Amino acid sequence: MYKYKFSAVLPVYKKVSIKEFKNSFYSIINQILLPNELLILIDGPIKENVKNFIFKKKKKYKFIKLLIFSKNNGLGYVLNKAIKKCKYNYIARCDADDISEKSRFQLQMNFLKKNRNIDVLGSNVYEMKNNKIYSTKIMSQFHENIIRKIYFRNPINHSTVFFKKKTILKAGNYEDVRFYEDYFLWFKILKNNGVFHNLDLFLVKMKIDDNFFKRRSGLNYLEFYLFFLKKLASSNYINIFQVFFLFSIRLFLILMPLHLIKKIYRNFLRD
Repeated sequence: MYKYKFSAVLPVYKKVSIKEFKNSFYSIINQILLPNELLILIDGPIKENVKNFIFKKKKKYKFIKLLIFSKNNGLGYVLNKAIKKCKYNYIARCDADDISEKSRFQLQMNFLKKNRNIDVLGSNVYEMKNNKIYSTKIMSQFHENIIRKIYFRNPINHSTVFFKKKTILKAGNYEDVRFYEDYFLWFKILKNNGVFHNLDLFLVKMKIDDNFFKRRSGLNYLEFYLFFLKKLASSNYINIFQVFFLFSIRLFLILMPLHLIKKIYRNFLRD
């Protein structure tokens, strides 16, 4: 019998297809260790078949709860509300188009039980394209290495995290920092002396396609990145020289042609 109960949160919005959602949902429902509470966050209007599926499954599984928003508010906003609503201190984060390995929750909860000092626990991911492994995203395992890299790249795969509710709330919870909701939160947790760790295991299969790269290119994305850097600077997490340095590096990458961005992601930004 597990001493520690936990919640799982699963956001869904209008672009998620029924096939993607079913794959993600069943990867949660078929876990070796089930969550005591699954909070599905419906972020504004979603596809009718997805909505019908969710309501059908809610009737079947009593541990499913819904948090419904009348309009699309974005990931940072809905996760902020969800964390407050979660009943248990341990929370697993899931994505509606990613697939969790069957043993994911069991492995992460076992690790957290044995290492109570860890506040945020992630893992490696397989990045999947057309149902085949496109690349592997291997993260630094130990806290010291994670915080050394945090200024240059996001050191935690968001869809793999298992964290403590009290840690998230103490740090100030998620904020609406589009594309960087999790990355900004890690800085806040670090500032509050939170401890990070990544399991050296591939616990999630993450879907990527051409839209994955398109979202990470162009002037709009550059504006979001600059907003993120300004948030870091205004919170005294980085200084003005770091803002210019980091912006210059990202500017070079973001404004490249899409085919070059793909090559750099696969050959230099992945292991």
